[in-house]
Amino acid sequence: MPHVAFYITGHGFGHAKRMAIVASALAEQVPDLRLTIISTVPEWLLRLNLTAPFQLRGRALDVGVIQRDSIRLDPAATLSAYARLLQQQPAVVHEEIEILRRDRVDLVVADIPPAAFLVARRAGLPGIGISNFTWDWIYADYVRTRRQHAAILEAIRDAYGRADRLLRLPFHGPCDAFKVVQDIPMIARRTRLSREEVRQKLGLAESRPVILLSFGGFEIQGIDFDRVEALEDYRFLTTQPPPRPVRNVRAVTLDGLRYEDLVGQADAVITKPGYGIVSECLVHRVPVLYTSRGEFAEYGPLVTGLERFGVSRFIGNQDLLAGNWRGSLEALLRRPSAWPELPAHGAEVAAGILRAHLP
Repeated sequence: MPHVAFYITGHGFGHAKRMAIVASALAEQVPDLRLTIISTVPEWLLRLNLTAPFQLRGRALDVGVIQRDSIRLDPAATLSAYARLLQQQPAVVHEEIEILRRDRVDLVVADIPPAAFLVARRAGLPGIGISNFTWDWIYADYVRTRRQHAAILEAIRDAYGRADRLLRLPFHGPCDAFKVVQDIPMIARRTRLSREEVRQKLGLAESRPVILLSFGGFEIQGIDFDRVEALEDYRFLTTQPPPRPVRNVRAVTLDGLRYEDLVGQADAVITKPGYGIVSECLVHRVPVLYTSRGEFAEYGPLVTGLERFGVSRFIGNQDLLAGNWRGSLEALLRRPSAWPELPAHGAEVAAGILRAHLP
């Protein structure tokens, strides 16, 4: 029974969702596959997106980027947390090696904790990365004004250099710490339901545009919902309830639905760009009203992807929080839509490559 260990960052939900899609595709190609997920993401998220049986071990091998709220990042706290993680890393790597050997793991896949590749190399296992960015690229801007943390970048790049290869997704950074980089198509999950079926399940009978608010699993903080409530000719959906009842904002649960179902039924999405929501909006051809995510290098390539392959419009953080959405939404929904073809079978391609590394 081939055994694959997936190390997944707990930063947001997008990494876990796309690795769940890859793991599901691999399980279809390798029916007797055994899967172990090592991550701090909630188990319900994996069960919602992974179609094969798996075991979850809760452990963090990176810190992602620490956030103050749904929009603002905290670079200083992030680097301090990573410095502490590096102090503990030798013991963690040693313990992980012992676990992988005990459990007879055949392959390590990571998105994209650096230490996973130290574990794989020292355990004598192939280590494959799958991502559109690397943490050294994200942290480089933070370290530029905090040179006391320069050793973090060196440690991350050294660890990435131990990988056998990186399967690089579209809308990517340089990823030049990896010795072998192979580009693959976008990974995205499509809804299997029509817009009408999803809205029926939600009990929505709307003639006005339905707008999904998507902020990566964080509660919606700081938005002036009095102003939003005045936008009576729009219906807003969110999985994170606002701080008080708002007539035209509905908090929905994913009971019998997946998040991509919500994306697919929407007339537009308001979000901060992350790989998961961008890829789902592109495959479902849903317009995006996006705001800045602060000091996060991935933002640039994702916005470029939205502008090239989708329909999008920028709204500043100040206008977003103030509820000044009407003009931006009206302009977004009036924009012509070309929707160039964008291959999105990256999960199947990745699964085929991973299968070649299994006994």
